[in-house]
Amino acid sequence: MSEFEPVSPTYGISDAVVAHRLRGGERLRAELPGGYRLTLRARELGGPVQAALAAPSPTGPARICTARFSAFTPLPAVSRVLDAVTRYAPALPDARDAHPPREAVARLLTTGAPFQQPGEPGLFVQFGPAQAWLDGRRLSVTLGAPGSGLSLILGGPWDAPSTARLTAVVLRELTAAEELAGQVASLLPPGPWQILSDQWHPHAALVLPSSPRWDPEDPLGRRFSRALRDLHEGLCADRPDWDFQELISAEGSAVALRVSPHDHAVPHLLRTVVGGAFGRGELGNTRTTFLPTDLPAFPCLAPALMPRTEAAPLDLYVAPEPERDIYGVKLELGGWRYVLDKNPVFYGPGWYPFHKHVTRREKDPTAPLNDRLVPTGATVPAPVRISPDVENRSWRNEYVQLTPVDHYVKARLQLYAGDEQGCPLVRAVTLQIDLRARRVRIPDQIPPGPLRHQAAVKGERILGLLTAALQERARGASEPRAVLGPWDRGDPPGTDA
Repeated sequence: MSEFEPVSPTYGISDAVVAHRLRGGERLRAELPGGYRLTLRARELGGPVQAALAAPSPTGPARICTARFSAFTPLPAVSRVLDAVTRYAPALPDARDAHPPREAVARLLTTGAPFQQPGEPGLFVQFGPAQAWLDGRRLSVTLGAPGSGLSLILGGPWDAPSTARLTAVVLRELTAAEELAGQVASLLPPGPWQILSDQWHPHAALVLPSSPRWDPEDPLGRRFSRALRDLHEGLCADRPDWDFQELISAEGSAVALRVSPHDHAVPHLLRTVVGGAFGRGELGNTRTTFLPTDLPAFPCLAPALMPRTEAAPLDLYVAPEPERDIYGVKLELGGWRYVLDKNPVFYGPGWYPFHKHVTRREKDPTAPLNDRLVPTGATVPAPVRISPDVENRSWRNEYVQLTPVDHYVKARLQLYAGDEQGCPLVRAVTLQIDLRARRVRIPDQIPPGPLRHQAAVKGERILGLLTAALQERARGASEPRAVLGPWDRGDPPGTDA
């Protein structure tokens, strides 16, 4: 059997740290796999450990980190932190990259709460009892008391993403943040959940849905909410020494269960809803976050409403001249409304209600020569066709095509523009429906008079259809019904929904 030869420095780092302790802390230099070099020393037996880590470069080993670990740091944590340095630091130092802006690092942090101390330089990160301090090339962490924790001096190129990842790893390793998540996982029966360590405190864990994708059959998450509450009752009986907090969404469903030991007094999370809603009681395009009650403020991290690139207004089209359509129809405006033609669509999240499944093509196992489309689990907004609700499938120029573009909807119509020698005339136009502002934009090229009035009335009725669909979605419906025509809903003749 061939001898195992690791290509990663992980095993070599662990062996070197243990060997250094067994030798009583005397100076040790280890050549690691991959061209890395690690030097360890301690000035006194049982005292702090100093480490220097170098990475390969065209001119020889180049130092990427010097570290000082307190005597209280467990050896496995020392090994894992040094291994993280080799994984997150690029191998070629560059002094120009050694000072990433603190705002850029703060935005990329996935562990702890960044803040600034008045009159103090650098960036502070609070993670339960641990506090990290980033200033220039230095990263230091204390564990609630002076002399505990570690100090790292980083050699470039430590850009913002690398610095943020290393900060998260160091905080989690020194506080054993994954330990509680493992204990919770060992008590749970199989089910639709996953267990993760908490972002804000090392002595907390979260029970979350195993599949974060939106379920069209359960848009408000009631099914998982019931399963989570049953799980909560069982854990309360098994572990009376734990505290539990159900995280409730804006729709009233439990979306996660937060677990923490009773003797650590972990601050609770507070729900914050950001984003815009369509109206009172409607689902809208909101985002629910949960933040600690003692979260320190950091200027660049204020939650923004709808953090996305603003979509430009649509380019609207108006045909230069009316066209003859021998099958065109004239429909008086009257009191009819638009309804959705039967489509394989369902309700999805966002400004626009109608969605469809994203599919991929694969071989059909029942017929190897044929392909089949298989849903991937993702959804996208879907174009749909609508028509007046007074007759089924006979409208020619009265059909309207709706195409979603961010919070806008482009509506393509063919307006009745009179007749010429007994032949109907139609004029193609597009309108912009703004679902966020609840407004209809009509092209300036449509002249004042009956044609513009027709466009305005139809635009408002299109907006009415979309509003009704959003209201039906907010009531918990998974697919359209109230906005369908009576011939598609199956209502008795003369029944109005």
